[in-house]
Amino acid sequence: MLQRISNGIVSWQIKKNLLKDNQRSLYLYAYEVLLNQIINIVVAVVIAVILRAPMPVLVFLVSYIPLRSYCGGYHAKTNGVCTVVSAILIIITCLLEMYIVGTAALYLPIAGFLISGILIFIFAPVPDKNKLLDEEETRRYRLKSRQLWLAEVIAGGIFWFANIRICVVLAISHLLLSMMLVYGVLKNSKRGMKEL
Repeated sequence: MLQRISNGIVSWQIKKNLLKDNQRSLYLYAYEVLLNQIINIVVAVVIAVILRAPMPVLVFLVSYIPLRSYCGGYHAKTNGVCTVVSAILIIITCLLEMYIVGTAALYLPIAGFLISGILIFIFAPVPDKNKLLDEEETRRYRLKSRQLWLAEVIAGGIFWFANIRICVVLAISHLLLSMMLVYGVLKNSKRGMKEL
């Protein structure tokens, strides 16, 4: 469906001489990514409204998206599956944030940041068949993922010491990202074994 909408937009712009036909595939891809992002944001806003959880959704998106873009991991085969997985992760984050209280809320950030840090330092970035990385990109993404993780952990630590629940959401986001990272590693190892 997104391909059809993207194709309609690009065709109309080419017809109006706003775009050149020789770069059609590039524009189609760009519009498809843009439309997918818009859909994901709308879904996130709807979840935030339904669950009355704007803070967890916002913190999840702000922490998860940049780190995920450099860490890699599991990538869905279609935009629809990507949207569903993203929605599930946001719902899990909101529900966990609501129900993790007391001692669990005190120790979860420490455990979450430690586990995610170990997995990010060992595995990131995890390539996908749709997003292969050369040696230079791997080095750059590895450094950036570690820097982003550290910045988020420092922010989480400040919120933890100030007893602000944002640290719980950050830890949940990092744990979910780590699961996607490990799943991507396992998926790649299975694919590699099939190719042998």
